[in-house]
Amino acid sequence: MSKVKVLKPIVRLLLLAAALFFAIGGPLPVWMERVVPALSPLALLAESIAQRTWYTGLFWTLPPLAVLALALWKGRFFCQWLCPLGTIYSLPQKISLKKKVLPVRLNALIFWIIVSSALCGLPALLFLDPLSTFSRIGAWSAWIPGLLIPIFLLLSFFQPQVWCTHLCPLGYCFDLTNVKNTKQVFKRDRRQFLAGIGIGIPAALILPGIGKKESKTSVLPPGATEQFAETCTRCYACVSACPAKIIRVKSGGELSELFMPELCFDQGACEESCNQCSQVCPTGAIRTLTHKQKHSTQIGIARIEKDRCLAWTDNEYCMVCDEYCPYRAIEIEQRGDVSCPVINENLCRGCGACESACPATRAGKAVFVHPVTPQQTVKGKS
Repeated sequence: MSKVKVLKPIVRLLLLAAALFFAIGGPLPVWMERVVPALSPLALLAESIAQRTWYTGLFWTLPPLAVLALALWKGRFFCQWLCPLGTIYSLPQKISLKKKVLPVRLNALIFWIIVSSALCGLPALLFLDPLSTFSRIGAWSAWIPGLLIPIFLLLSFFQPQVWCTHLCPLGYCFDLTNVKNTKQVFKRDRRQFLAGIGIGIPAALILPGIGKKESKTSVLPPGATEQFAETCTRCYACVSACPAKIIRVKSGGELSELFMPELCFDQGACEESCNQCSQVCPTGAIRTLTHKQKHSTQIGIARIEKDRCLAWTDNEYCMVCDEYCPYRAIEIEQRGDVSCPVINENLCRGCGACESACPATRAGKAVFVHPVTPQQTVKGKS
């Protein structure tokens, strides 16, 4: 047995273990949860096209470009040696039934849908990027989009590595990049190239409006761009990184917002000093914020539902929202002997501390945070 055959599975399993450690978390710097999804040159290029800017700095640009450069000479070397998702799907290979569950290769079609739709600002199907898919392992709440891994692992018992060989858009990107095969690959898949453009561009123009009337407004993580729903790959690095566990996976809304991260304040608030979600986003959907920038970023504005408020409706002393507000955004309006809360919109950041702490129960909480889009910078003191 050659040294390569012995070494290859060892290297792959060690890298898989490291990637799982990064995705699930542990005693590591929070930015390391970004490592795996940030390695994808497909995500980097598609997101840069969609956002019309090279959104990441040199530190995060070099690794995916190095992966892409490796493909110039070695083709799918990354897939065969380094990709953690590829390693998972290769596990059943020796006991696979070797049936043809999917006889047609669709890698090229998916790749060109992603690229052509990115030109219109929405990189459709980019959530199929294997490195973003793998990162969902760290977000247990993402069970619906996270089903991609067990589904294709199961299919691999019938058709060996069906995802890698027939569907993976990143693998096709490496095929296309390989200087030895570029012309041959493009010639072979020219019909899928045309079909991808024919599907991708209309999809980018139509998808954002589907279901818009039923869309529930969402408070987004601090630093979220106006194109957040379209450019988020649903890797859920931000969900895993949030120490307060208030970033959840959205289950409804318009199609482009499906399964995107949103903030829920039912059991916690967005802490003043925390900027971790902005440190781990690999796609630029969440801008990197310093602690100072985070402190002055308004992600929403709280609203008082007076008919539910213990002070406004029941004439009871409460003002719990004022006690918990870290930005001094709750002002008092006196009604006889009762102090009633009023939101100062110029100071409120939408952190959700008031919503989380509100004790009203008769008809639900009496204060809710409504999103601000685009997010604003608040200059008021706190």
